[in-house]
Amino acid sequence: MHSDEHFGIVPLEAMAAHKPVIACNSGGPVESVKDGETGFLCDPSPQSFSLAMAKFLKDPSLAENMGSKARAHVATSFSTKTFGNQLNQYIMDVVEQHKRTKAD
Repeated sequence: MHSDEHFGIVPLEAMAAHKPVIACNSGGPVESVKDGETGFLCDPSPQSFSLAMAKFLKDPSLAENMGSKARAHVATSFSTKTFGNQLNQYIMDVVEQHKRTKAD
């Protein structure tokens, strides 16, 4: 991924498929990837990305462990149910704010 990538669905799809993500430490991945837990957020340089890749070569179980955490993260943080609950809360907050404004 390049620097300043918008939120994007690709990191979420990868994590949903039990794969850790290596992405730039900017833009959307900062919101979706937990650095060191569900993948690695890197400086936008070949050296930084290659160091992250080398970690998986050095410890083959790391990708599997991070992939499991990535799947759980997507399921709890980005599911349709979670999105619906958050949207409902935002709407309820707006309604409550509107009620308070009318009461003043």
